[in-house]
Amino acid sequence: MARPMDYMKVTAADLIQRTMGNRGDFSDLAIETARVEPNALPTEVCATLRSRIDDLLAGGAPGRVWQDKVGADMRIFGLEAYIDDLIDYFHIPENIRNVEAYVGRRVRSWTLMANRITPKADNLGSGGGLHRDSPFSHQVKSIWYLSDVGEENGPFQFVRGSHRDLVRQRHKYPLGVYRFDKVADPLTSVTGPAGTRLICNTRCIHGGKPIVDGARYAVTLYTFYDGDGTRRFFASAGLDPAQASSPGTEYARRAH
Repeated sequence: MARPMDYMKVTAADLIQRTMGNRGDFSDLAIETARVEPNALPTEVCATLRSRIDDLLAGGAPGRVWQDKVGADMRIFGLEAYIDDLIDYFHIPENIRNVEAYVGRRVRSWTLMANRITPKADNLGSGGGLHRDSPFSHQVKSIWYLSDVGEENGPFQFVRGSHRDLVRQRHKYPLGVYRFDKVADPLTSVTGPAGTRLICNTRCIHGGKPIVDGARYAVTLYTFYDGDGTRRFFASAGLDPAQASSPGTEYARRAH
């Protein structure tokens, strides 16, 4: 059951976004929830990143690797520390400016997370099932597919429009609930070849479809509205927050 404070927080987030944000290249997310851009990364860069991710998951990123309970979803936190030669392909400063213009808040920390998900019994897909990142703030993620992703390869799925009017949706999706076993609305799957980029307001209900074939490689840009956000992100995964320091932070600050 929602608390009065939940209504206030949801309303405040919407007011900030409408009055201070809703501008820039990501402004279409206010209506569309998500958009897909083909050919955002060159094929050869995707291949290089897949190989590097395999090496890092095999032991090349001590203290930065997390995996889910069944060993399907394996993640590298702070990927920017390992890809100085490729970081420019992700256009981090431009992405941060666009997030700020849309959300209406200053981004003060960020990180790249890479993941490889493979079929395992009882896997819930990338992200561990359908969820909101938070109902109380608007957040934007950019996700780059590094491998071809079809319906069998664990595509990102979302409920269109579920980032808007959360108070109105509360009877279907109660305020304050982050995870959902099932949803009342159809799910939209984002499929595409390696190099495809997805941009999404992850206040919406979303998650990776459970993978049944192949391997899905992806890189996700996380942005935070406080300077300690990246450290908290590491800590939430059970990793040492001190590992959150990386050359990538300075890279974005200089170019901002």
